[in-house]
Parts: sequence; C-alpha cells; structure tokens
Amino acid sequence: MLHDLIPGFGEEIAELHRLAPTGWIMGFNLTYKGPEHLYNAYPTAWREIYQERNYFFADPIARWSIESEGWIRWSDVPKRAEDMAFMHAAQQFKLNYGVAISRKTDLKRSFLTLSHPRREFTDDEIITLSTKFNLWTDLVLNRASLTGAELAVLECLRDGLGQAAIAEKLGIAEATVKQRAQKACSKLGARNRTQAVAIAVARNYL
Repeated sequence: MLHDLIPGFGEEIAELHRLAPTGWIMGFNLTYKGPEHLYNAYPTAWREIYQERNYFFADPIARWSIESEGWIRWSDVPKRAEDMAFMHAAQQFKLNYGVAISRKTDLKRSFLTLSHPRREFTDDEIITLSTKFNLWTDLVLNRASLTGAELAVLECLRDGLGQAAIAEKLGIAEATVKQRAQKACSKLGARNRTQAVAIAVARNYL
C-alpha cells in the first residue's frame, strides 16, 4: 500500500537502508490496534524476540514516539531502570545508536525510528529524514495536503471534462482551473494532469 502512496517508494526505502544499516521501522496512523500502515525493516530475529518478550511495554523509544513529537536521538530518550534490559537486548543486534521521529496530525500518530551500529545520526541526516517523513505523512494521511477546491478540479478531470467545462461547472475562471490543476500536480509529484488524476484515484483521494 505504501508503494502506491509514496512516490519513488523503492528508492526511498533503499536510502533508509543505507542510512540505517541495522534496521528501521515506520508506521502511520497508530491506534490501539496498531499502525494502519507499517514497514518494519529490523532484523527478523530481533522482531521475533521483541514480540515474544512483549518488549513494546519496555521500549523507551516506542514510549517516547507515542508520547512526544519531533525528533530525538536514542541516547537522549529518558530511560527507566527497568528499560535497561531491553536496551541491552537491542544492543545484541547492534542497535546501538538511533533516532526517533514522531508526528501527530489530526489526532493520528505516525513514527519513524532508525538505528545505526557505530555512530549517532548527524543533525543534517535527521533534518533530511524529518522533512521527508513529514512529506510522507501528508501523502499517506492528509491526501497530500490537497484542498477541497483542488480535489474538485481533479474529480472533473477524472470525469473527462475540459478546462472550459470545469470552469463552468465550478463557477470559476479557466485561469483558476489551470492554477488549481498545477498545484495538484505539484503536491502529487505528477508530471501532468493525467498522471495527477491517476495518482489521486490510486490513493483513493477521489
């Protein structure tokens, strides 16, 4: 599903693997049932231990991601005495350093956590990751920040209407139709109107 929602998803995933060689996890719209969309790239053995030992409740990184917003290095996350067994277990899989990014939009919590075996993530890396994650959150949860007016133009385009017909139907100038279509293309990362409509349809925006 995320492949359909995030442009260039394969390339973005490859970059996350490069930045976080010991693993990472990304989830969108976290509820008590779990995330609506989840991509877990941590080692399989660690994921199995995490589940078997019910580590979620002893994971200070997960706790911070649920309770806070913004970003933080793992080394700066407040930890309780009872969290140390979890941290020691994680280090057996070289999950030594990391960064957690969390965002809450319209009461929906989303998170991205990445690990590195040998060093802290740099400020530049974290800023780049946070910027990308905010964009992905908008794409996945907020219909790419498309306005109602822009969606209305896309719906008309989907229905085969030309620019003049759209202007007449919506009671706006043709120049406004053109402007809204251009903004929709930009927000969706589409090369043209046809691709913008295809993307919007594939993501169930219309």
